[in-house]
Amino acid sequence: MSERLTEKCKEIREKLIQVVSKNGGHLGPNLGVVELTVCLNEVFDFSKEIVLFDVGHQAYVYKLLTGREDKFETIRCKNGISPFMDPEESEYDNFVSGHAGTALPAAVGFAVANPDKKVIVVVGDASIANGHSLEALNYIGYKKIENIIVILNDNEMSIGKNVGYFSKILERVILSGTYRNFRTEVKSFVNKVRANKLKEILERLEASLKNFLTPMYAIENIGFNFFGAVDGHNIESLLTVLEKAKISKGPSLLLVKTQKGKGYSFAEKDKEKFHGISPFNITTGEINKGAKTYSEVFGEKIAELGKDEKIYALSAGMIKGTCLDEFDKIYPERCIDTGIAEGFLVTFAAALAKSGKRPYVCVYSTFLQRAVSQLIHDVSIQNLPVRFIIDRSGVVGQDGKTHNGVYDLSFFLSIENYTVLWPTTAKELKEALDISKNFDSGPIVIRIPRDNIFDLELNQKLEIGRWKEIKKGKDNLFITTGSMFKELYDIKEKLLERGIDGTIVAAASIRPFDEEYLLNAVENYKNIFVLEETYIKNSFSTSILEFLNDRGISKKIYRISLKNAIIPHAKRNEILEEEGLKGKKLIERIEEFIYAEKY
Repeated sequence: MSERLTEKCKEIREKLIQVVSKNGGHLGPNLGVVELTVCLNEVFDFSKEIVLFDVGHQAYVYKLLTGREDKFETIRCKNGISPFMDPEESEYDNFVSGHAGTALPAAVGFAVANPDKKVIVVVGDASIANGHSLEALNYIGYKKIENIIVILNDNEMSIGKNVGYFSKILERVILSGTYRNFRTEVKSFVNKVRANKLKEILERLEASLKNFLTPMYAIENIGFNFFGAVDGHNIESLLTVLEKAKISKGPSLLLVKTQKGKGYSFAEKDKEKFHGISPFNITTGEINKGAKTYSEVFGEKIAELGKDEKIYALSAGMIKGTCLDEFDKIYPERCIDTGIAEGFLVTFAAALAKSGKRPYVCVYSTFLQRAVSQLIHDVSIQNLPVRFIIDRSGVVGQDGKTHNGVYDLSFFLSIENYTVLWPTTAKELKEALDISKNFDSGPIVIRIPRDNIFDLELNQKLEIGRWKEIKKGKDNLFITTGSMFKELYDIKEKLLERGIDGTIVAAASIRPFDEEYLLNAVENYKNIFVLEETYIKNSFSTSILEFLNDRGISKKIYRISLKNAIIPHAKRNEILEEEGLKGKKLIERIEEFIYAEKY
């Protein structure tokens, strides 16, 4: 059996490297769980039990083993299979995933509703520290939910020294039953001892010995059976411990040690790079370097601003992802990574601001959703000058429906005291960051798209509450913000060829917006368009509609934005075109609005 499974693991690794090199994706995490997933498939019947992956970016192997091998070449491609778990894609995907901290809470629901099934949860060493995961662990242990098996995949050596040299001994001791018999006998003896002092000494001795032997002993104290630590690349050991966990009564936790990027030398050496990677050359491990991105512009600028000792940069497990690596190199004492804990991150920053510091919270839009309470309770109510850099705002692309940044603008426009800027060029982004440095009148938000930079020399500098008129025209007023300025600017000549002229406005200041300009301009144009790369509900255009309505101004506003909030995976440009926010489709959408009433 071991030889058969070893060969299968080899074939799967080759497939992973081949496909991800073309499509991009999460290579390192999946190379690390090949043996674990193959052994799970051997011990459990995936069609009968419930399997959950926290985050889901380590579920590529699971997809290959559950009827999607023929479609695996399409992962992350338009109309192809999802990079995360998606119940709409397969009956084997029991719950949607994408964000950390969802699998353990979901496991509780599945276990309670399906007491006759095993619920197997694969969770990473970073994800398990998330607040939602810890809350679920606490509940599972408290209620002793017997049909849950938690597999903790430790691939970052975070517990390395505690279990490293003893892991093989622990595996044999724990699985043989000697460990558990020893514990039972000691407890029985201790309970019979009447002398309080001696009893106390024996209890301390037992606890000390257990803590020495098992660094995860604490998990048993909250109601779990602990199995491990196990070499996650040793098939025989995995099969043995999984069989033991399968028949164990009570919630169980298995610690599996894996190597991120296992089997591909470049991924083993540079774990961070190959965690989530763009298409790359298999032979060299190199990715094709594209044009500079807005995130990179931010990274360079924040490193420059960091000369101010009051400035702190904070992120939730995404230092490199938000391009804070240069800041971290220069000012390590003021670059803070809280791990996957966005709520904690926001409150941490609020207290820094309350103490006279200048904190920058750098986070992906989709992940900030987890901290809405803190945005209201800790920042807004106290009107604290926390600077929020919202990366990956708008369409993200191939990571799919769980990762698009389409909601943050809605809640920032709903919560009191937030100033919101959405730069339309790289130069405006730098100007927005310059403004933010000394902005102490409340929280300020700067949104950044997942895109290459666009620049245009604009005479007027960015000002809060002011828009820029870039091109003067007639009949139509185009108010653009963020990336949509570029998209409209790119098609302006083609619009003229079709008889559509107009004034183009770069509106980087979303809240407050330029009320004076709008009031003076609104009666001068037949058609007013608002273009934004966000979900249409409670958007920038909604603010403009409400503003005009509250002043009794009846004017039709044509809203060009994302029609859907749940957007499937595809390349960013493909999604923009599909949604009518780019190129020919954008022209057609504008024409539909202008000419609709004539037909």
